[in-house]
Amino acid sequence: MASYSERLDSLQSGQSAVIEKLATGGSLEARRLGSGAVMFYWRYTQEKRTERMPIGVHDPAAPPRALKPTARGFGVQAALERARDLAKSNRDVPGGLRAERLRRSASDAAEAQARVAREQHSLKALCTDYCDWLKSSGKSAHADAANIFKNHLEQAYPELVGKPAVEVEKREVVAALRRLTEAGKVTTARKLRAYLRAAYACALHADSDAAIPAKFIGYQVTVNPVEGTAAIKGQADKNPLSLPELRKYWKQLKQEDGVIGAALRLHLLTGAQRTAQLTRLKDSDTAGSVLKLLDPKGKRTEPRSHLIPVTIPIRNELGKLPQRGLVLSTDGGRTPMHSTSMSTWAQEAAAKAGISGFQLKRVRSGVETLLAEAGIPREIRGQLQSHGIGGVQDRHYDAHHYLPEKRHALETLHRALEGKALAKRSRASSASV
Repeated sequence: MASYSERLDSLQSGQSAVIEKLATGGSLEARRLGSGAVMFYWRYTQEKRTERMPIGVHDPAAPPRALKPTARGFGVQAALERARDLAKSNRDVPGGLRAERLRRSASDAAEAQARVAREQHSLKALCTDYCDWLKSSGKSAHADAANIFKNHLEQAYPELVGKPAVEVEKREVVAALRRLTEAGKVTTARKLRAYLRAAYACALHADSDAAIPAKFIGYQVTVNPVEGTAAIKGQADKNPLSLPELRKYWKQLKQEDGVIGAALRLHLLTGAQRTAQLTRLKDSDTAGSVLKLLDPKGKRTEPRSHLIPVTIPIRNELGKLPQRGLVLSTDGGRTPMHSTSMSTWAQEAAAKAGISGFQLKRVRSGVETLLAEAGIPREIRGQLQSHGIGGVQDRHYDAHHYLPEKRHALETLHRALEGKALAKRSRASSASV
């Protein structure tokens, strides 16, 4: 009978041969590979199916009696020893080796599927889903959130946004926030933290809050990594326009022609409403004695009706704007003016008036400061500009729209803009501001 070495040497490329049958089950098999090397296998038959488990390549220089492989491979005795071990360890496996392989394959497939699911539920996907949800909920912040995420996460940290959202760590969030604060962009950093925190909150509470879309459950978030980051502090940048500056601005606006001038005057005469809300005004919202704006900000699921009394100056400006479709429009009511455009036009008017460092938000804070000086109570100023309204009393009990009080505030504003002296505050009004 040919020796082991002779049988191995006689193997042609692609040819297999049983080297020895094993008492423990199966046999040792050798096969000549296309590379010329010989590979050892443990061959096993289960339910008329032949399975082969690789052992390793043959090392012709291995000691003939060695029971352990060398650095280059297996001698025949070492291969036989490994085959016996495999036979013993697989003898009692339910269903045999093939069943075990199928179980391992199923486990690998499940793990691969879970890995793909994690990759699909990346931080970028979470941000996108959150912005889509804001948009479908009627929240005007969706565009700002999408812009913040794109510029300060996706473009700045492409590897981070590609990670599964569930694997993002607090330190990575802090790094993104620090990049902005060190660049002096404190407001942007504060916004990024707020939006990202809210996005993770959706994923965290989706399995217990029916108001949150079910797609957020797939992120499998159990911890909000933004929750543990410190709040970004910064001094409030109010810098309101002074009364003289407001009067100079108003005087210039009265010289601005066309719908742009009328729109800017309407903005100021209504108490400097948020332009994102004002530009959505339709002709149907101006009927009667009030303007109906919708305030979607905050946690409310439905936009809050925000009513503005129509004073005589406001009615005059409305008559100069489109009467059908969108009121603040440069194409006859088909498309709205953009907040950015209104800000640019206002800056141009302020520059003509000689106002330096102008920003449209300074008009809003300037109006509130003016009204405070005129003795308009804090509560009425909040009702007029739709801020600070979110408590239980406001949401559930107080149905009063404060229209007489708002009208008085707007008439006070117009008189002040026209150069009339502000009434001195009484003790009672001073205490309420």
